[in-house]
Amino acid sequence: MFYLLHGQDTYRSREKLNELVSHFKTKVSGLGFFEMDKESFNEAGFEELLKNKNLFERKYVTVCRRLLEDKISSEFIIKNLELCAGSENIFLFWEGELEQDLVEAASKRAVKTQRFDLLDGTRLAKWYADKKLPVKVAEAIKKECGADLSRVEKEIEKYELGDPCFGDSISKTGGVPAYNPFAICDAFAEKNKMKAWIIYHQALRQGVSAEEVFFKIAWQIKNLLLVKGLQKFGSPNMEKSSGLHPFVFKKTLRAAQNFTEGELEKYSYEMLKIYHEERRGKTELPVEFEKMLIS
Repeated sequence: MFYLLHGQDTYRSREKLNELVSHFKTKVSGLGFFEMDKESFNEAGFEELLKNKNLFERKYVTVCRRLLEDKISSEFIIKNLELCAGSENIFLFWEGELEQDLVEAASKRAVKTQRFDLLDGTRLAKWYADKKLPVKVAEAIKKECGADLSRVEKEIEKYELGDPCFGDSISKTGGVPAYNPFAICDAFAEKNKMKAWIIYHQALRQGVSAEEVFFKIAWQIKNLLLVKGLQKFGSPNMEKSSGLHPFVFKKTLRAAQNFTEGELEKYSYEMLKIYHEERRGKTELPVEFEKMLIS
């Protein structure tokens, strides 16, 4: 079976995706979980998951990120929509804007299809009102970001944390986005290597030191490991136990779904290794950190 979430408003569709993943993790026991994007997609692996009885001997939920937007993976999946619909495994397709004929073909077979258009009018006004921001702050963010809720979230984060860069999304030099330390953390949390690499180089060009960016990512990894640990041991009040700002905790909790504990421990080890080897004069932190971001 499969679900299709699509549309221009990827912020709200991502929230729905996380809601579905959380539902399956907490309500259905014994499920395994996979993630696939265009970089990790391969036909043999996807075909194995389509089978009702597969090598894994248990049911799986596979989160498919923008596979239908990609020409190579899309062609294969469209040919196998019937098998996808009939599979005992669960496929969650998270997409941006799609061609209408593709949406119609998928909708006929999907358990549920949900389109997320950009909010406007009273719906957008209500969304801002629900954030319970000071009126002037909400107006400033709305004027700058409009219905781009992903950008709105970043501005709210800067405001909540007292970031002095709040409201300065464009630098005074050539229209290049001003360095926002939380933006590279978001890119890292989304496993978007290219985006993280671009933000890193933008930061360097604006005079931000590699060490400053390095320690921000170290902070993100530490928070992710903390939340993973609280989840593992079933802490009854994870937000309070974490000691994190509520806004940071909620974002970290969502991002933690993208990583295994082993992955985060490996990142933590690599960061520690980079730091100590640079101090010993064996390597250069800016170079090694860049390698880690794109590896």
